[in-house]
Amino acid sequence: MANVVPGYRGNGEFQFLKMMAEEVEKGYIPGSTFRPESQVYVFRKFRAAFGAIYSDRFLRSRFKHLKKRYQEFSELLNQEGIYWNKKHNVVYGNETILRAKYRARFRNGVYIGEENFDLMCQIFESGVTFE
Repeated sequence: MANVVPGYRGNGEFQFLKMMAEEVEKGYIPGSTFRPESQVYVFRKFRAAFGAIYSDRFLRSRFKHLKKRYQEFSELLNQEGIYWNKKHNVVYGNETILRAKYRARFRNGVYIGEENFDLMCQIFESGVTFE
């Protein structure tokens, strides 16, 4: 993540997910495909808020990365003996599984969760497909 432009991290990621979730809620039905014009709208809206330095290619790659993180975190939470404290954004439970599958998120003695997981769920569990 060292090559990510600093303004995107943190609040930028939250806002990007929020914009995507708002667009998905605008009448998409499960099974439909996210329209290119919706994607262009979200990308333009994001650039208006965070600057023109974010290309379509960069934002598409961020979206793919977020989808991958969502899938990995979902799989982790589906493991028996793994729990997530949303309030403190900490994952705990079966230490063997956490060490094997989630060690990259181990910081300061705890396993860090996905702080934007609720927004990720809104987007990726909507039944809308993203190309």
